[in-house]
Amino acid sequence: MGPESLLLAGLFVVTVLALAWEGWKRRRARQAPTCPHCGNRLRSVDPGRRHCDSCKLYFRRLA
Repeated sequence: MGPESLLLAGLFVVTVLALAWEGWKRRRARQAPTCPHCGNRLRSVDPGRRHCDSCKLYFRRLA
């Protein structure tokens, strides 16, 4: 394989990895509930309740 083929294969691999990374980030962001005020992730406290550590607020679970 010539240097051009290796460069083209390397660019292809980087492109595929970038697309997989973006898809994983979007999927993870969909599953993690966020605070409507600051955007941080909410942590589960009690059944049916979530808490934002930075805003010090509690929220009900909708689903």
